[in-house]
Amino acid sequence: MSYFKDLTNDDRVNDVAIVTSGLFQDGSSNITTFFTSSTQYTNTGDYNIDVYKHNPAGNASASVQFGLVYGHVGGSGSLGTKGATGDRTTAAVYGQFNNFINPPQTTRFTFGPKTDVQHFYALSFNRARIREKVEPGGWELHLSGSGGTVKLIDDSSTNKAGTSNQRNFSPEFNVVSGTLIGGTTINTAASSEPATSGSYGTFYPSLGVILLNPARISGSGAQGSSGTIVSTVEASNTDSRNHRNLFDSIKLGKYFQAKRQEEVTSRHFFVRATAKDFNATTNETYYTESTAGVKQIISGLRTDPKTYITTVGMYNDDNELLAIAKLSQPILKSKSREALIKVKLDF
Repeated sequence: MSYFKDLTNDDRVNDVAIVTSGLFQDGSSNITTFFTSSTQYTNTGDYNIDVYKHNPAGNASASVQFGLVYGHVGGSGSLGTKGATGDRTTAAVYGQFNNFINPPQTTRFTFGPKTDVQHFYALSFNRARIREKVEPGGWELHLSGSGGTVKLIDDSSTNKAGTSNQRNFSPEFNVVSGTLIGGTTINTAASSEPATSGSYGTFYPSLGVILLNPARISGSGAQGSSGTIVSTVEASNTDSRNHRNLFDSIKLGKYFQAKRQEEVTSRHFFVRATAKDFNATTNETYYTESTAGVKQIISGLRTDPKTYITTVGMYNDDNELLAIAKLSQPILKSKSREALIKVKLDF
């Protein structure tokens, strides 16, 4: 009789699965309402805007879903220049993303055929929400303005390996006009966009970052319409807060779908309770006490012992308890009855 059993390699099986789930609060895969915090915008609004699914002013559980920033290589759109007060926040943002994403000696971003991009909008997901990465081909963002509405996705459906651009993080996908509703549809490939403006932007799944091209998203979104989608002000020494204009366009678009993707490794342990094992217990109801003070097994169980397995403990070589698996219901065990229990650990 034994209360412990050593597991061999034959008792262990590993497998890996790709799991996708909603990225936003409450496990949602899409949101249609967008809010900001007046407190955050007052304190750090010149740098970024935190966006919520629920209104933080009236919902204590509201949490940040993603952030919006605007970057310009020369600091345009923010206060500060020679002899003027200001820290040129847009230049700091541009430099931060350039150092983070691009390899050394790179000073500009590339959006499709345009290789000398001097400014951008960045949408950065809350890191805790994306976990491993944002699912390529799993997001769609609608932007609306006086020029209509444009629907943006990435081009991973036709460019599975990503672009050939060298980046610190790969893959890099192009942001294109299209939709996922009813199946993935791309309206225009990034390489076919005008060289004067470039593509809509780039997407980095492992970073949870979408870079948008101001020159492209400022144009008309609906065929035959006039006006702009997102208005961008590049004036020097001006607190333009262009990222607020992007937020207004997202809020007016009323739709953002995104999923996260994780690689989950599962380890299965097969615990075999053979006929001769696990037929005794320390449960007090299993024993009676003799007049001599010595515990005796209840007479009906002495020749035909029966126990019920309710818990499996996983121990290391130092006999330290690492994990406990609870069964959904007790399993009857006796000398004429064996049990096979599978314990699954995900990590």
